[in-house]
Amino acid sequence: MATKSAFSAFKPGGVWHRAVSTQVMRGLRAADSMGAPLSLTPSKKLKGIRKYWNREMMDRYIASGGTELPHDEMCQLRVPDPLVPKTEDVAPENKLSTEDLAAFYRNGYLKPFKAFEPEQIKDFGRRLLERCGQPSQVYPGGDPHRDRHLEMPEMMRLIAHPAITDRCAQLLGPNLLTWRSQLFHKPPGNNPVGWHQASTYMFEEEFGEPSVFPPDINNLFMLTVWIPADPSTRKNGCLKVDTRSVTERTRWMRLGGDVGFHAVNYGPCYEVKEEDVHYIEMEPGEVLIFTERAIHGSDANRTDSNRMAFNFRVVPTDVQVYRPGKRFHKASQMNRVYDLTNWRPVIIRGTDTVRKNESVPWTDYAGSELIPGKITPDGAPPNPSAATEPVAAASEAVTAGA
Repeated sequence: MATKSAFSAFKPGGVWHRAVSTQVMRGLRAADSMGAPLSLTPSKKLKGIRKYWNREMMDRYIASGGTELPHDEMCQLRVPDPLVPKTEDVAPENKLSTEDLAAFYRNGYLKPFKAFEPEQIKDFGRRLLERCGQPSQVYPGGDPHRDRHLEMPEMMRLIAHPAITDRCAQLLGPNLLTWRSQLFHKPPGNNPVGWHQASTYMFEEEFGEPSVFPPDINNLFMLTVWIPADPSTRKNGCLKVDTRSVTERTRWMRLGGDVGFHAVNYGPCYEVKEEDVHYIEMEPGEVLIFTERAIHGSDANRTDSNRMAFNFRVVPTDVQVYRPGKRFHKASQMNRVYDLTNWRPVIIRGTDTVRKNESVPWTDYAGSELIPGKITPDGAPPNPSAATEPVAAASEAVTAGA
């Protein structure tokens, strides 16, 4: 069985589905070769494939009989030359050295650093575990693990901590948004998470459309920040990274097998050498910043204790998140559809003068359980100009609260 669920566009879970999807792809490839207008393509999903798949992707999918796909939209991370911070306006204790930057592009991550007191994060982890069993306010009736930062002021204050945002700014630029967070509850005996990789998260949208639209896909345009609330060790399934993959082209996967990512099972079409794998063990209070361009995953939890963590994704303000006007996000590998009515990208550093997104400042989320942009304490509509005001003034309060 290739998948526990299947992409609605191709449903690559069985022989017949693969046969049909391969023929559909042949038709799209022929239309592309003939230069047929995109408007003649019969559905939005197939239009997206023609628009975002290159010929290499189409040809290999056809040649494999509908079993091989890239992990995400094809790209190759470009190492900046010269290798210098993208902003110097950071606190001295948060400044990255040239070697820090070189190590990031060599390994795919910055060395974990302490930003919080261990007991503070352990206590917060217990509250996160409780939230895993409570309904989401952001996605009513939906995923309880996603985007809890939009309803948990304490989580938003952690996300906006200058120790984190200053480091991200030196890699991405001074003006930053967060657009997604995720809770990770790895209970005893939990299964491993297979090797996976991401660029524009086209994989989530049934390979028909990216989730984010950067100015240049080959530049670094996104970071993931990972914060454990419990000790994260090799024994309980800490994050592992294939460092050799960081600056290589997007790799390929083969549908099928017993391991995968959430609802989709697949195996790598490449060899991961153990000498290239870094197992990133961490303690509560430490923070990891990495790029999901690097192949990464985690092993099973072989202990009798929970391992709780959360992450969030950071982009510069010139990256468009979701297509304008998009109402629903389909996360195919999770078998979920997200109603974006209550979702907002949040400014966590600097200002958003580009206005590609309907962003709001993190301070709107830092003091109540309300969902900014939808509800205000006095019932009045939120101030639309607030999203372009600097948020740096509140950093002192965040540091004090940490």
